[in-house]
Amino acid sequence: MTNSLDAGGVTESLRNTSQGHGNSTARDAKQETSKFSELDNLLENFSPEKKHFGLTCSVKKILEQLPQETQDKLNKIMENKEVLAGDICNILKSFDFNVSHEVMRRHRRRKSGTGCSCP
Repeated sequence: MTNSLDAGGVTESLRNTSQGHGNSTARDAKQETSKFSELDNLLENFSPEKKHFGLTCSVKKILEQLPQETQDKLNKIMENKEVLAGDICNILKSFDFNVSHEVMRRHRRRKSGTGCSCP
C-alpha cells in the first residue's frame, strides 16, 4: 500500500469532481422545487390498481354476463351472511351458470382479505 497523495490519480480525480458543483442558479432551484412538488402531488393522490393474479373468478365471470339490475340483486344475496353459498350455487346452476361452492365462499370472503382478488 502506498502513502502517495496522487496514487493512481485518485487525488486528481477527486479535485476534478468538485469542479462545477455549487454553480446552480435560482432558476435551477425553482425548477427542481416545481418538479418535486409535482411528484409530491402525484404521490399524495396515488391509488394503485388492484392487480389480479391468476385465473378470473367464476363468480365475477357470471356477474359480468348479467344485466346491472340482476348483478345488484345477486350481490345483495351474496352479502347476506344467512344465505348459504350452496344455495346460491344451486340457483345459478339451474340457469346454466356453473360455479362451485368453494369458489362462491371464497368470492364472498373477498372483502375480508382472505378471499379471491375480485374487486
